[in-house]
Amino acid sequence: MDMNWHENCSKSMVTDYYPYLLAACQENVLPLTSHCNLGCVFCSNQQNPENVYTYRLPAIPLATIRQLISLLNPKEKVVIGESATRLDEGEPFTHPEILAILKLLRAALPQTLLAITTNGTLLSEEIIKELAALTPLEITVSLNSATTQGRRLLMHDKTPCRALQAVAGISRHDLPFHGSLVAMPHLVGLDDIKETVFFLARHGARTIRIFLPGYTKFAPEKLKFPLQLWEQIVFLAQEWSALLDLPVIPEPVVPESLEPRVWGVMAHSPAKAAGLQADDLILAVDGKPVRTRVEAFLATKNAANPKLTIKRKAAEFSLQLKKERGQAPGFVMLYDFAPRRAVQIQDQIRRHQAVKPLLLTSEFGTEIVQQALKLFAVIAEVKMVPNQLFGGSIRAAGLLSVHDFYKAAKAALSQKNYDLLFVPREAFDHRGLDLTGQSVDSLAEALKVPVVMI
Repeated sequence: MDMNWHENCSKSMVTDYYPYLLAACQENVLPLTSHCNLGCVFCSNQQNPENVYTYRLPAIPLATIRQLISLLNPKEKVVIGESATRLDEGEPFTHPEILAILKLLRAALPQTLLAITTNGTLLSEEIIKELAALTPLEITVSLNSATTQGRRLLMHDKTPCRALQAVAGISRHDLPFHGSLVAMPHLVGLDDIKETVFFLARHGARTIRIFLPGYTKFAPEKLKFPLQLWEQIVFLAQEWSALLDLPVIPEPVVPESLEPRVWGVMAHSPAKAAGLQADDLILAVDGKPVRTRVEAFLATKNAANPKLTIKRKAAEFSLQLKKERGQAPGFVMLYDFAPRRAVQIQDQIRRHQAVKPLLLTSEFGTEIVQQALKLFAVIAEVKMVPNQLFGGSIRAAGLLSVHDFYKAAKAALSQKNYDLLFVPREAFDHRGLDLTGQSVDSLAEALKVPVVMI
């Protein structure tokens, strides 16, 4: 087979971003602009292979935003500024009409939570006062460093005090906020990471996320995170969670098991008020056993005043969270496996009358998927797919390509006659295209085996 097939398809792909705007809004994500006022050394936009399609946005006009708002679900939070789609997300507060947009959102969706991710550098006292009038609202500040030297090195921030003053201002106005940082200890040292975490904690961050910096095979050597340090950062995050009494969450972390164990509990939350603690094991929600973290979290979130059966060390007891149906419970868990996926896999196996199904998984997902198939009694084999498109430290499902799946599946099919292949839906957009513009259907055509996104 000619392996230029994926390149030829990519070059013919239409590069109009508007369909992606519509698709994002259907997920309650409202992209505003790709413009950013900083130059973070770890920004993934600078490391992509040439044949990867992402889409840069201008500042979306207010008239277009007004149309997009009509697509949003008022019962779910609206996400702004978070890189969750194929669109390159910039700094939302660089949009010249950001306050008008937020006021428009609030008028159209008066009770809907607005979740805004920002680097904080443009949050003046005046803007923070405006934001305080737009509740319910929560802010995630991508701080990355709380030191002058760290901010200049990591983000080329010429006025490092602005973001720190913004965090203090958000705290003064009692706006709920979360903090995040990309871990670059090989550039700024572990002390810089600790100082940043503790700075956010002192100002009342509800959670703090520490991200493993993803780098591709195209990244300069100085940006390549020594992966042996990640285990130490995961350990420190747990230690700081206990010390600061708030969830400090390393991402990604592959859980050792599917046990629904609590990582941390947010202050001023239903879970905190009920007495839930980090490391508690949730056995059941309203008397129904839960088998995975995803199942436990969603069952708790979707219930009104849920009663949780808890195991804490050797003791087993119940506690009740006072909350509305659909309200976030306020505890944090590592992500593992949604049971509905096991149901979908079983349904597709029956539909195709498959005898030898194979699941193609990311490096991060392989172990968890194997455990889940065993737990839910799904008879299928699992094969890990290395990321050859990006390389480097990239191991997540969302960045795998059809070409990656093809090579892994071809090798597997040379050993055994699999009659159904599953691929993770995270690798594909709303049209079934991967990041290079290649369709999932072309994979089935090339392999002569049915392929299902799951």
